[in-house]
Amino acid sequence: MRLLLLASLAYLGVAHSATPVHVYDRVELTFEASAKFANPYTDVEVWVDLKGPGFNKRCYGFWDGDRTFRVRITATTPGEWTWVSGSNPADPGLTGKRGSFTSIAWTEAEKQQNPNRRGFTRATKNGHALEYSDGAPYFAVSDFFYPASTWRYRWRESDEKFDAGDPEAGYKDLLQYRIGQGFNMIFIISSFPSWAYDGRPARFKDRAGVPMRDAWPNGNENRAENMVNEENERPFFFPGKGDGYPEVGPDFLRINPSYFRYLDKKMDYAADHGVVVLLETLRRDIAPYMKAYYGAADPDMAKNSVFHYIRWIMARYQAHPVVWAIYHYDCLCAPYGLEPEELRIPLDGYYKKYGHPPFGQLVSTNVSGSTYLSWGHTDKAPWLTLHQTGNTPRDHSIGDFVLEMYKLPNPLPIFGQEPWYIPNDSAEERRKSRSTMYAQLLNGALSGAAYQAMGLTRGNREDSKTFVNMWVSIKWQAANEVPLAGRFIMDGDRPIQDLVPHRELLSVSKTGQDAKFGHWSDTSKVLQEGWAYCLRTDDKRHFKLYFERNVVRPDLSGARPNTAYEAKWFDPRTGAWSQAGDGTLKADAQGKIALPQCPTAADDWALSLTSK
Repeated sequence: MRLLLLASLAYLGVAHSATPVHVYDRVELTFEASAKFANPYTDVEVWVDLKGPGFNKRCYGFWDGDRTFRVRITATTPGEWTWVSGSNPADPGLTGKRGSFTSIAWTEAEKQQNPNRRGFTRATKNGHALEYSDGAPYFAVSDFFYPASTWRYRWRESDEKFDAGDPEAGYKDLLQYRIGQGFNMIFIISSFPSWAYDGRPARFKDRAGVPMRDAWPNGNENRAENMVNEENERPFFFPGKGDGYPEVGPDFLRINPSYFRYLDKKMDYAADHGVVVLLETLRRDIAPYMKAYYGAADPDMAKNSVFHYIRWIMARYQAHPVVWAIYHYDCLCAPYGLEPEELRIPLDGYYKKYGHPPFGQLVSTNVSGSTYLSWGHTDKAPWLTLHQTGNTPRDHSIGDFVLEMYKLPNPLPIFGQEPWYIPNDSAEERRKSRSTMYAQLLNGALSGAAYQAMGLTRGNREDSKTFVNMWVSIKWQAANEVPLAGRFIMDGDRPIQDLVPHRELLSVSKTGQDAKFGHWSDTSKVLQEGWAYCLRTDDKRHFKLYFERNVVRPDLSGARPNTAYEAKWFDPRTGAWSQAGDGTLKADAQGKIALPQCPTAADDWALSLTSK
C-alpha cells in the first residue's frame, strides 16, 4: 500500500489529489503551526473531519517535531473523500485547511499480492473469529518481534539481503523469512523508554524506592538491554524525575518524534508485505515510575502521561493494518507493575475522549491470564474489541480461560497471544508448544495461533547463558508448525467462525497428571499430555479434534445419527493428512462414534470429521 503525501498542498489550505488513491492506502496530511507551543506533544490536538461513502468521522493527528503536525488517514471504500482540518487551540496553520481525493478499489489479483489490501481485520458477524474488511477470512499466524522498534531488528534502506540465520540479518530479512513460512502477523512494543546502557542494573529503583524499570538483562550482564533506534536515539528526552537518578527514567512529557522514523519504516514495510502488526504501547515495568512522577493513575487526563502516549501512538499508526494492544500488562509483578484498576484509568480515559479507532482496528491488551479476568467484558471495558489470553498460566487451565470468554454474551473474538515460550528446539518443547496452542484454539480462540521463541522475542544479540541469539532461534523447526494449525482448522467448506467448542462430546477429555505452570524458565514439570479437545459446527456436519500425547481413546457423541463421516488424521508436526482407518467413521443411531486410536500414542494428533 502506498503512502500518499499531501504535505505542501495541505499547507496551502486547499488540497486535491489528482492521482487516485486505492482503498487502504495511507494518506498523510502535513500541517505547520503558526504559533510555537510550549509543549505541542501534550498541549495541542489536531484533526481532520473526514467524509467519504458511508464514513463521517474525526481523525486525530500527532505532533512530529518543531511546528509540524501530521494526520494519517485512509479510505475504506471507493469514491470521493473530503477532509477539513481543525485544532485545539485554534491555530491558522492547523485549522480550516481542506482537501479531497478519489479512492479506487483493488482488483482481486492485487489483493492476492497483498492481503492487507482487503482491509483491516475485524470480528466476524457472530463475534468468534476474524476476517478482513472485504469479508475474506483472516487467521493470525503470529510471532514476537517485540524489540523491532529498536536497532535490534536493524533497518537497512538498501535491498541487500542476508540469510535469516546470519548475525547481519535485519528486519526485512527476518520478516521475509517468516512470511515465507506462512506468518502474517508480528508483535511489536512501540518503545522501551527506560532501557539503555546507563550504568545501572536491569532491575532498578530510585532513592525514594520507586521502581524505574524491570528490563531484560543484556546478555550475561546485569544491565538493561540497549533499546535505542538505529541512530542511537531514544523515544523520550532526558533527564527525567527519578529521585537521584534522572538519567535512568525519561521525561514522559517530552517525546522525541525523531526516534519513531524507523518504526514508521518498519510498520510501512509490514503493511506493504501483507503482515498485520499487533502494536503494544508501553511495557508494564515502567508503570510505577510513571505513576509516581507522571500521573499514570491520575484521572485528569491532561496530567496522565500514559494517556498522552496512547493518544500519540494510536494517531501515528491509525491508518496502518494494526491490532492495538494499548498496554503491555502481563502480570501483577508488584512492585514492578500496577494493579489493573490503576492501569484502567488512562485506558478508560482515552476511550471516553476519543472512542474506538476511526478506521475500526481491533483493540486489546497484552495480559496475564485473560483480558476478561483483568478488565471484564465490554460492559466494564467498552474499549475492548478483542479478548486475549496471556503468558500465564501456560498449562491446561488456560483452555478454561478461553472457554469462559467464548461463552460470554455478545462475544468478542479470542486470541491466544502467548501459548508457550519455547526455550529450545527439542521435540519435547515443540510438542508442548503445539499442545498449548491447539488447546486454546479448540477451546474457542479462533482468531489465530501465536509462537514465541526465546532469543528472538528479546532481540538477543549478546552472548547469554539463558537465551540463544535471535539468528539461531529464528531458524527453529518449531516455527514451521505454527501455520499448520491454521491449515488444520480452516480445512473444509465451512467458515471457521461456525466451529463451537464441545469438550463434553468426548467421553474422556481429561486424563493424566494436570501439572501447573511455574516460572517460564522451568517448564519441565508441565507435561501437557492426556487431554483431548473438540470443535463442532451446530449442524453436526464438521468436527475438529485434537489429542495430546498418551490420550485415553475417547468415544465421540453429538454426531448425526446413522451417518458416515469422512475421517482424516492431521499430523501437526508436518501438516500431512492421512486416512483414519479406511477413511470413514460411522455414527450409530444415538449419534455416537467409536474413535480410532491415534496413529502413535507417544505423539499428539488432530482429527477432522466431515459428514458425507
